[in-house]
Amino acid sequence: MATVKNETVMKRQPATGKGRLHFLDQFRGFALLGLPFVNVLVLWLIATPETSADFWLQRVLNFFVEARFYTIFTFLFGLGFYMFLSRSGVAGGKPRLRLYIRRLAILVLIGFIHQHYQSGEALFHYAIVGLLALPLYWAPRRVNLGIGVVGFTVAAVMGVKLLTIPFLILLGLAAGQYRLHEAISKGIRWSKLRLVWLLSLLGTVIAIGAMWWAAPPEPMPPFLFLIEGESPSSTMQAALTLAHIGVATGPIVSAFYLSSLLLLGRTRLGAKILCPLQAYGRMALTNYIGQTVFLVGIQRFILNTTPTTYVVSTLVSLGIVVCQILASNLWMRWFQYGPLEWLWRCGTYWTIVPIRKKAGNL
Repeated sequence: MATVKNETVMKRQPATGKGRLHFLDQFRGFALLGLPFVNVLVLWLIATPETSADFWLQRVLNFFVEARFYTIFTFLFGLGFYMFLSRSGVAGGKPRLRLYIRRLAILVLIGFIHQHYQSGEALFHYAIVGLLALPLYWAPRRVNLGIGVVGFTVAAVMGVKLLTIPFLILLGLAAGQYRLHEAISKGIRWSKLRLVWLLSLLGTVIAIGAMWWAAPPEPMPPFLFLIEGESPSSTMQAALTLAHIGVATGPIVSAFYLSSLLLLGRTRLGAKILCPLQAYGRMALTNYIGQTVFLVGIQRFILNTTPTTYVVSTLVSLGIVVCQILASNLWMRWFQYGPLEWLWRCGTYWTIVPIRKKAGNL
């Protein structure tokens, strides 16, 4: 009985660095790169572009960042949903479900608090969808894939970004059921990976072309809104169409980004370039919340109600990303988890999880 009990406890412990799939950490780190450049537009008062630099920065953000990086982040949450449940349980599934529900209950709390400072935050929605979608973990993978594809298509046609979240999570869950992460870890054949890259590149070119065609020639307002009872201006209507196309084509561009990362990671130089993203991605929760702390702090204590420009917001966001990558890599030299990741694990497993690395692993 003692042996069985010890084995059970060991299976309920959180995964350490030895069992991690480092390319997933790189994917999370890459997704984090783009988030502050978009979130700052919600947190700060950004002026409509008046200079050519602001104009082209607005175009770049709409074409290559908006609805691209959040798609990756959301898909990876669904994949993590599958991986956590498939790895953390014991026979019968009860402890596994308790851990999962406790984990997402903590995320609901974190997201609820975060919403008070970042109206566009996603953690709260992730946690709610993760709880509601729990029965689908046992559904056939074809069912989850079908629901995900059809649901996302409908949401994309409607142009409702928030509505795409549950279906992107389901697509991540289906990817886990199809063992996509294991196939990538073992090494997808070069020919298949290159085919995915070429097809997603073609789709990205078409998507950007459609967005270029839809974009108005004049600068767009940072916030897109419709006034009830009034017809939108031609600029606003074009901007809404542009945003609609951006949401619909998000997964295509995201697939191009991720396949490019996999191809780059197969080269010696590329692997070195991408390596810092591992620590950045392992501290995804800490860095995601940290981005809000930095941006809100700057807005409240420095900018206040003063409008700023796309150039300033982009440079500040870039500075935040660089500082976080450096800090994350320093932190992970001595610790196994980021600060918030450690607290999240302690709450999930209801025990004090060791945070410092052992001397032999430094």
